[in-house]
Amino acid sequence: MQFAILKTEDGEFELSKPVTTIGRTSENDIVFAGDGNISRSHAEIELRDGLYFLIDPGSSNGTKVNDESVKGEVRLTDGDRIVFGGSAKAEFLFGSAAAKTGSEGQPAADAPQAGGADSSMGGNPLSDAGNQIGYQADYAMNQGLYDVGSGIRGNIANAMSPGSAAGSAGTAASTGAATAAETAGVTGAAAAETAAGGGSSTVLVAGVVGGIAVVAMVAAGAYYYTRGASSCGATAKIVSPEQGETLNKPTDVRLDISDQDGCVARAVLMVDQKPVASAEPPNFDATIDPQNFPDLADGDVHDLSVVLFDKNGGEAVQASTVMLAFDTRAVAKPEESKTPQTGPPPPPQNPTLAKVSLLDVQKMSQALVKQFTGGLAYDLSDKQFMQEIQKKTAEYAVPGYTERAAKYRDAINVAFTHEQNLDAPLGFVLAMSRSKFDPAKKGDLAGLWQMSDAFVVDNKYNGSCGTETIADPAQNCAAKACALYMKALVFGVFDSDPVYAAAAFGKAPAEAATWKATFTADRSKIWSNIKTAPEREQLVRFFAAGIVAENPQKFGLANERPLSELYRVTM
Repeated sequence: MQFAILKTEDGEFELSKPVTTIGRTSENDIVFAGDGNISRSHAEIELRDGLYFLIDPGSSNGTKVNDESVKGEVRLTDGDRIVFGGSAKAEFLFGSAAAKTGSEGQPAADAPQAGGADSSMGGNPLSDAGNQIGYQADYAMNQGLYDVGSGIRGNIANAMSPGSAAGSAGTAASTGAATAAETAGVTGAAAAETAAGGGSSTVLVAGVVGGIAVVAMVAAGAYYYTRGASSCGATAKIVSPEQGETLNKPTDVRLDISDQDGCVARAVLMVDQKPVASAEPPNFDATIDPQNFPDLADGDVHDLSVVLFDKNGGEAVQASTVMLAFDTRAVAKPEESKTPQTGPPPPPQNPTLAKVSLLDVQKMSQALVKQFTGGLAYDLSDKQFMQEIQKKTAEYAVPGYTERAAKYRDAINVAFTHEQNLDAPLGFVLAMSRSKFDPAKKGDLAGLWQMSDAFVVDNKYNGSCGTETIADPAQNCAAKACALYMKALVFGVFDSDPVYAAAAFGKAPAEAATWKATFTADRSKIWSNIKTAPEREQLVRFFAAGIVAENPQKFGLANERPLSELYRVTM
């Protein structure tokens, strides 16, 4: 079985997983340890229906494919040159290049050897086509069509020897793909007849390979019909345990399965995409005992998901995912010191050293979005999304924001809440995320929300500013201009959704509407809807700034106050 390969200076890595993670730390599948230009979770390579896509979720130093910067995601093709972070080079090998190379850089067992049938063909003009078909056969074998895939593989070897068209068709027929084999036989026979008249072994092989290609397509189609595209319309949702729970004892997992056709044969529970338990109908009862998984008690969170299998072996990964923590280790409580403390109290905790778990980040993020009206629901279960927020909080966990924000309390409350009827947190959290309440001009951007004069004037957001500008010390004009702009985004573009509007900050309303058209129908999937790096960066900053400013003590900011105390004051 051969998949694509990522070739780096440290070796070659087979890309056989649905998602291969790339980064600086050891939890990634491909690790560039010690390279400071590489982010902790730098990029991913995702396998979708036999195609590979490179995704950069917004790494600090970016990723380039063939010298072009990756914005969101890009499809990879054989021979693509990749540079992660400007320093770590890699090459993507797919199809013929990957089929001849094993995951450790050794020739694959089924790769043609020098001096074999290939070398008798004067440069083997069909070797690439043959290997591509071989890849499809391997893909089918990996998905469970072992007999069909093996037959195709055998036919490829036969195809490289002249005069074997009948044998190829016969071997294909023995795989059980009878109809496709007959088609292959007809194609092969026609090619043989042509070859007899013209004396061209190349034409003969082309006919046989063409016939085998039909079998390969049938095999791939059979896979998608019986497995990847199951006709079973059942869905599953994890009801318990709930999001953010810590498992420290055997825990029953309760599933809400909608199966009107009765087509579900079993449900498999997965933790970090690895099976941990199976549930059978009709009740689909399952239990997870954390004692059986001591390696998961690592202080991190893990994704619990469910996969449904129909009676024909088809599968469909469900969207329901719950983030959990596992606790299986007893922690000894340290003895309290009986020696009285002398001298001054210790200084406040260094905010950059404050340790906030991923579960804490998720819970605080959920509390933040609940401050907005409209009952909008966001799926905050994506682990990468929470990790990006967690990393960015260090940038905002610095003292002094309460005093700075208090100076502009009235200007923000009047402009956003009283004049434009926007949710009170929006103006404050946006200002925290964009300037930390420092209105000093940076380049051509000025004010608490770091807007440009040209953008404000061109869009007439300064209509009620009089002679003031967005750089004015009182920030009244900046607040009025930003509130008008956000009203246009929140109500005019994003259907009263302030979070998507915050991610779109900087786009003109027409541009934001075009961007919105790329979203899926499920608006709750905010991280998967927002794929481009600049918008993801603004989204992460919005959440990171909001949870730090609303929970300062958790981040070691002992002398700061929650930001909500400023906008809860009655005007």
